[in-house]
Amino acid sequence: MADQILFGDIHNHNALGYGIGSLERAIDVARTHLDFFAFTGHSSWHDMVAMEGGREQHWIKGFARLQEGWPHVQSLIAEANEDGAFNAFLGFEWHSSHFGDQCVVFPGDHRPLVYPDNVADLRRFCLEEKALMIPHHLGYPEGHRGVNWSVFDEACTPVVEIFSEHGNSEHDRGPYPYFSHSMGGRDTTQTARDALARGLRFGFVASSDSHSGFPGAYDEGLLGVHAEARTREAIMAAIRARRTYALTGDRMGVWFDVGGQPMGSTIEAGRSVEARFRVEGRDEMDVVELIQDGRAVHHAYPADPLASPAPGEPFQVRLEWGWGPWGDLALDRVCDWEFSIEVGGGRILDASPCLRSGPFDENRRHRVVRRGEDAVDIVSYTGRAGAYRQNPNHSVVLTVAGDADLALTVAMRKPVEDRTVTGLAELARASVSRFTGPFPKESWQWHRLVPQGGSVVEGRHTLDLPAGRPSHVYLRARQANGQMAWASPVFLNRR
Repeated sequence: MADQILFGDIHNHNALGYGIGSLERAIDVARTHLDFFAFTGHSSWHDMVAMEGGREQHWIKGFARLQEGWPHVQSLIAEANEDGAFNAFLGFEWHSSHFGDQCVVFPGDHRPLVYPDNVADLRRFCLEEKALMIPHHLGYPEGHRGVNWSVFDEACTPVVEIFSEHGNSEHDRGPYPYFSHSMGGRDTTQTARDALARGLRFGFVASSDSHSGFPGAYDEGLLGVHAEARTREAIMAAIRARRTYALTGDRMGVWFDVGGQPMGSTIEAGRSVEARFRVEGRDEMDVVELIQDGRAVHHAYPADPLASPAPGEPFQVRLEWGWGPWGDLALDRVCDWEFSIEVGGGRILDASPCLRSGPFDENRRHRVVRRGEDAVDIVSYTGRAGAYRQNPNHSVVLTVAGDADLALTVAMRKPVEDRTVTGLAELARASVSRFTGPFPKESWQWHRLVPQGGSVVEGRHTLDLPAGRPSHVYLRARQANGQMAWASPVFLNRR
């Protein structure tokens, strides 16, 4: 059975812990723009030390809220799951200064919370439950809630989280350094690259760790899974098999195999083997790299980022909205948006939402809804207060096909009434910006379109393998806008 790519977030928080927002809201948000999610409420921290001013109560009270609300959590997650449409998983996050934080994700409903004081007992519980146990924010120093690689065991840990709102744990010099919600910088020996070099075997995932009750928050981490079906069983099987890739936000399509075997595999390959890949970006691609044993051994680039699309050929275009006044102006506010995008002379093949977690609002919702083949209706809200890394904007990436006379109309109803028509030729040359009023009012922008030749990178490369020792290779992709993807490694000649 051919697989499909599903997008989800299996590490996020809300007020049932020490975050904000209801679980009901989090489920509704996840349904809006994800294929699956797991709620992983804060459960315990057995080796937490006393903090200045009694600040440890912030965590202790959060743990108590999850424990008290656990029956409600179990019921809501069970009710939310619908195989074939949307999948919801039950989980919790276990803190440990010494062993590192771990997210536990159950395959089924109505499971218990546990409070072990060592990782061996937590692992034993996960094996009994057939649950996943996924290390989080790897790169912090050991002893300060970074991963403890000395106790790593792939038995129920097939994957590790290499990206979240904390930043990027691939290696210590990579982009997205730790500074958000951060306890410190990235320790070289804690990173995924260093652990792979030591011979450990694991795949890659990313999830948001959003504390704002907003699963799938853009820029904070997203998980791509190659699954055989839209079911819990298929998603769990894909994660256990490491058919996973980590994303920062944009929902790139990533296919990667070595010797004909997919990402996450372990194969015998002799002294050489062919790797094949295809990456379908959601913006202009910059580069796709093959990383073998810690070194980039192959680089591939898009065919022609500046080409104009041929008649009928699909292209992508991003509409971004937000901006507006910042806190220094004492004009912080939430701006409501309501508009439609209509395509004349063409059709919309896909609409990929990019929704950030801020500003927090329990009652407002984002909605990106397809209306036939030629329109998308959008309801949204923006504001700088609480925006992740100070970016208040949201966007949608449209894949569109049509003739040379294709035109895109934005029919704005909120925050102002406006109607703007932009032709294909204009978007091929330059971006288009509009303001909702005089400075410092909010604005929106059509980004310059991206032809297929600029968004797709594919190829193959023969890898030379070392004699007498194992090797591993993974794929790393980067778009021109900085969004990234990491495909789980393939492990070669490992005995």
